[in-house]
Amino acid sequence: DRFTSAGIPEDHVSFERDTFTFVHPGPSSEFLADFRDFYGPTMNAYAAAAADGRQEELQSKLEALFAEHNTSPNKESTSIAATFLRVTVTR
Repeated sequence: DRFTSAGIPEDHVSFERDTFTFVHPGPSSEFLADFRDFYGPTMNAYAAAAADGRQEELQSKLEALFAEHNTSPNKESTSIAATFLRVTVTR
């Protein structure tokens, strides 16, 4: 709807599920630290959790989530697949 309302014909817009695999040479807890320090939405989540006194709870839950989704056979490295919707617009 967003693209067609901007004047792009519907048949010029396609969607497909795709996967990006995050690879980090360290453990998942270290990868989470990078997200906490440098990825805006995660930084905002930590700031909001800190304001509510829930930063430790958020940290614990995200550590568990990152560890659960880490498919690297070596737990001293991280490999996490993330599915996203790829939107392609052609002229």
